Amino acid sequence: MIELILSFFGNYLIEFMTTIIILALALRWISFTHSKRDEAYFSHFTRELSSTLDEDKTKGIKSDNVEDYLNNILGRVNKKLPDRNLRKDLKERKTKSAAEKKEEGISLKEYVGSKHGMIASIQNETSVFSSKTAPDFGQLTERVMNDDENWSKIFGIIPINGITRILDVLPTMFIVLGVFGTFIGISMALPEIARIDFNNLEASGETLTQFVINVTFAMKTSIAGIFFSIILTLLNTLFPIEGTREGTFEKVENGLQVLWYHLQTDPKKINMDKEIQAMRESIDAILEEIRHSKDVKKAG
Repeated sequence: MIELILSFFGNYLIEFMTTIIILALALRWISFTHSKRDEAYFSHFTRELSSTLDEDKTKGIKSDNVEDYLNNILGRVNKKLPDRNLRKDLKERKTKSAAEKKEEGISLKEYVGSKHGMIASIQNETSVFSSKTAPDFGQLTERVMNDDENWSKIFGIIPINGITRILDVLPTMFIVLGVFGTFIGISMALPEIARIDFNNLEASGETLTQFVINVTFAMKTSIAGIFFSIILTLLNTLFPIEGTREGTFEKVENGLQVLWYHLQTDPKKINMDKEIQAMRESIDAILEEIRHSKDVKKAG
């Protein structure tokens, strides 16, 4: 078994590494563009949520029933969000008429993967938003976002976290494979030395040629491994998938935190604080006017 493995890698290691780098680059491009789409979508969500909460703060709108008010806020945000169907069905659905879409309906999988599914996930956490005790917003965000297949999987099938972990490990793996190929090449070259007749080098020409080929293979595998490792390391540094996803996660976490604090804030107290501030400003203005009048009299 070991001899078969060594024989395979001895002949096709560079081709094997080339195949892996091509697949890795394809997966990396798909994962990165997927993450950028998620970043744009969730940024849109957090902007609309913040805008809606600011409108209610300005108007002093608040309901004593947290569940009803939460549904009201999320319903208004949901209307402003773009459609977010499953990627594989998006182009097909665009070509269909409105009547065909209505007749066809929408599957449960499409609903879960759409904007409605994410809103429903937040609504399922009503008990958390109703609680007076601040939750762990990281865990809350993780539950909400992991319910969205577009966030956790590519095409609803491939776990994106698994792909990012593999892509992070591959640069090191290419170095290991390169060294592995070097040792295979050397192990194949050493027996050739024993067959060289140094007293008759002309007759050993074929053996010397094979020895040089094996040593060359050993060097080429290391070069290929280092080269492929550099490519992936540069891409991981310049276009980080995990960094993009962490930034998106933090935006949603901050948005849910602001939503919780808004639901737990008493608008009557806010209005009272505003009235007190207005009274203080009026009193300060009156006192300033009195001081000004006294100064005028003294000057006269």
